[in-house]
Amino acid sequence: MIYQVAIKSLPQDWLWCETWCDDESKQRAKTIDLCNNPKTKEPKLKAAARIVPEWVEYDAEIRQLLDHLENKKQDTSKSSTCCDV
Repeated sequence: MIYQVAIKSLPQDWLWCETWCDDESKQRAKTIDLCNNPKTKEPKLKAAARIVPEWVEYDAEIRQLLDHLENKKQDTSKSSTCCDV
């Protein structure tokens, strides 16, 4: 199959990675790869918060939503078991 389909490389702005791309090109990036950097061994979530400033806000919003859903699930479970006979 490899001989039937030509393999092309995408331009760098399609996948920005801190390991091999410069900070200036990050502004044009269509996607950001939050891969582990073997040189720094920095935890992935810590790196994400540093590389993508909005990450902290998004992460907090998602945690809040998950907490809300978990509380709702517990409330529903309590109300359905308290009155069952």
